[in-house]
Amino acid sequence: MTDNGFSKINKNIELLAPAGSKESFYAGIGAGADAVYLAYEKFGARAYAGNFSLEDITECIDIAHLYGKKVYLTVNTLVKEKEFDELSEFAQSGIPSMSDGLIIQDLGVASFFRDNYPLIPLHASTQMSVTGAKGAALLQTLGFSRIVPARELSFEEIKDIHDKTGLEIECFIHGAMCYSYSGQCLFSSVLGGRSGNRGRCAQPCRLSYRIQGSSKDTETYPLSLKDMCTLEILPNILDSGVCSLKVEGRMKPAEYVEGVISVYRKYIDLYLSGEEYAVDKNDLKKLSELYVRGDLSHGYYDRHNSRDMVTVTSHGYNRSDKDTDKNTDKNDTDTADDGSRYLPKIKVSFSAEFKIGKEALITAYASAEDGRDAAASVKGDIVQSAVKASVSEDDIRKSLKKLGNTPFITNDELISVEIEEGCFYSLKGINELRRSVLSQIRNKLKFDSAKNTEVYDCSGLRPVNTKTLLLKNGISFLIRTADQLRAIDSVLSGSDQEGISRVYIEESLFSDADNTEIIRHFTDTSNIPVYLASSFIRRIGDRPERLREYFSEGLLSGVLVRNLEDLASFSDAEDVNIISDFGLYSWNSRAVDELCGYADGCTLPLELSNSECRNLVASTDMHVEKVIYGRAPLMISANCIRKTLKSCTKKSGFETIIDRKGISFPVYADCEHCLNVIYNSVPLILKKVPGICNRIEFTTESRDECEKLIGIYLSGNIPDMPHTSGWAERPVM
Repeated sequence: MTDNGFSKINKNIELLAPAGSKESFYAGIGAGADAVYLAYEKFGARAYAGNFSLEDITECIDIAHLYGKKVYLTVNTLVKEKEFDELSEFAQSGIPSMSDGLIIQDLGVASFFRDNYPLIPLHASTQMSVTGAKGAALLQTLGFSRIVPARELSFEEIKDIHDKTGLEIECFIHGAMCYSYSGQCLFSSVLGGRSGNRGRCAQPCRLSYRIQGSSKDTETYPLSLKDMCTLEILPNILDSGVCSLKVEGRMKPAEYVEGVISVYRKYIDLYLSGEEYAVDKNDLKKLSELYVRGDLSHGYYDRHNSRDMVTVTSHGYNRSDKDTDKNTDKNDTDTADDGSRYLPKIKVSFSAEFKIGKEALITAYASAEDGRDAAASVKGDIVQSAVKASVSEDDIRKSLKKLGNTPFITNDELISVEIEEGCFYSLKGINELRRSVLSQIRNKLKFDSAKNTEVYDCSGLRPVNTKTLLLKNGISFLIRTADQLRAIDSVLSGSDQEGISRVYIEESLFSDADNTEIIRHFTDTSNIPVYLASSFIRRIGDRPERLREYFSEGLLSGVLVRNLEDLASFSDAEDVNIISDFGLYSWNSRAVDELCGYADGCTLPLELSNSECRNLVASTDMHVEKVIYGRAPLMISANCIRKTLKSCTKKSGFETIIDRKGISFPVYADCEHCLNVIYNSVPLILKKVPGICNRIEFTTESRDECEKLIGIYLSGNIPDMPHTSGWAERPVM
């Protein structure tokens, strides 16, 4: 704990600490955090952290508010339809309402709390992959007051969101980083059924891989990013409009939380003081010794990607060997000792009056280090004359000093006692008076977060979808190459096209004029609607305005949107039908309903089982699609395999990485949008599902392979080839 840990509370800049255990919670508060985020035993995106019972959370919120701090609950897993009863029970416990905000990934979960508990602030988790102001503004209309954007954003992009929306911005400043855009990763889920979206990531990005065809055909760690440390660029982050500085680490021990928070507390206070901002190398060294993966980097704030961000040759942690003394004095049992030693004590002075024939009176005054104070008085029974032993001033002082593991501290100089000689009052009664007056002090010191909460009235803000209901069955195709489109054209030319719902064409295909002419020919000669398949990620300088002309020309009928930016951008366009892709998660009927305000149809999440999909389809009239063939995109990353292990060619194309078991994974380097997509080693193959639209997605397939696959599916059969059935019969945990 640092001396200046409680020097100030700045409402505009918040230092936010992680807590995976009560000990870490106390460590964060004691080291100077303004707020702590933690999770209930369910619904948190770190299922293997210690997490908290309802009783634990109640205690932590009570302690945090006593010290003028906030507690945010992470309810940031994707929630299945059948789990909403449990979510409702959690809400009815009153715990979410006691918190200062909920960090949420699932649009359905947000809808549930917005509709039933409108006073609870909603914060959009980084797992929503918010990358721009339009997506942030869309979430604002859905009731979110704070955005935790994708960690890949630059200063410019963060400032743009802040300036255009006025939303609170919370950004990670320290800790481990996912290789994939958060919320856009299925790697752990497809390999072992441990879904990162459900808090059970097995971290396949920390394993070794080699790139096929590299001159150095050795095992490396190209997906393992170094830990983020932003101490040197903290002023730039704050100047971008960020109000909450978030430290990653709910899986880390208390010594990590204490060490990291204390260092950042020091430099936030330095920034606020207006003095020259300079970082002591010893503080950087301290941070580098606290559970760091390989080395430290600034993350993405001042670079789009870089080999320097990747550990490459190692994935292991460094850590401090300093042991933490966990011994404490236990003079009283008012609270259990489970890390409370980290907390600074609040000074309390007592005034006691014990006079025969009058009620016993104890008055207390407490002063916290952040300037808050409170006073309270309690009266007891009538003080009696002593029959045998009388009570002494020393007895009263000893009782008032029995504060044990409470948050309070006192001494003889802070205690005054007026006592009449020969009086009697039980020691038990004095202890009860002490507890009673301190209880009142606690209640008065508690931080009233509701006074600082802006409640959003979302009524009338969400758009009402008045577009034509789309065909609910048939087959759709998604292609990324001109040859794949030629294959579709060849197979379907002159045949009955009535059962073909649409063809999705990857956005990257439009960057070449020759390809555009091929698309135009297909549109002119077939009756099949052509849709744009938008980029997985949309960033500043990567706007789809250039594609608008294709809609006005009638070349495109709609768009498959894969990110919130495009959902917001296209939702107000007339005569443009929108299908949301599986990356805009709709795990439950509430999430589907939320998307209905912006889109004409949705794609079922890949991680839902057959039975879960059937139940979800039955709950909606919305157009629903399901991918029955295709390689699942396991990761979408701003970093680049080529740049890490070879060199940047600035020409889109495929690479292959090979894991330690010899399994190959295609990696598409999308140079137009400067991102990588890592695809599964084998395609997903499922039977056609009646009553909905079934989608076939092509990635690496040649023209001949596409023609064969199209023929097989149109004949009602399924391909006989190496494949996976994905999550169809094995629901994710």
